[in-house]
Amino acid sequence: MKWVKIAGAVVAVIGVLAAGAYVFTRSGPALGQSFTIGYVDMPRALDAHPHKASAEAALRDYAQSQIADARQRAKGMTQAQQQDLQRQVDQDLLKKRTELIGGLEKDIRAAIEKVAKQQGVSIVLSREVVLYGGVDLTDQVVKVVSGK
Repeated sequence: MKWVKIAGAVVAVIGVLAAGAYVFTRSGPALGQSFTIGYVDMPRALDAHPHKASAEAALRDYAQSQIADARQRAKGMTQAQQQDLQRQVDQDLLKKRTELIGGLEKDIRAAIEKVAKQQGVSIVLSREVVLYGGVDLTDQVVKVVSGK
């Protein structure tokens, strides 16, 4: 699980750098001028989303029904069949989580873009990849996402 987080962070950094290079060459500052980098604490922004609780409840209900169904179907199956069933349930749960939480993340990304434009921030990173510096946009993003 730790490797997945590290790999995700590396992919995010590479993606941000590539996007930054594209923005820099297309519409960014001329060489020699500075640009501003901001960051957002994504878990905190997600926690502030007003629909997070309902999405989590829907996911929990879905998971409970899938697990109950799988337990019933697993009776009389071989060990290999049970493992296949478990993998299928895991994939279904991951897909459902992506569906439910993905919509919230889309809202958060729109809020990030809005706040970044308002603050004159050129590039926004996730807080996990920032070691030093940058402008923390989290509070402003939370206000936009939560509607406060």
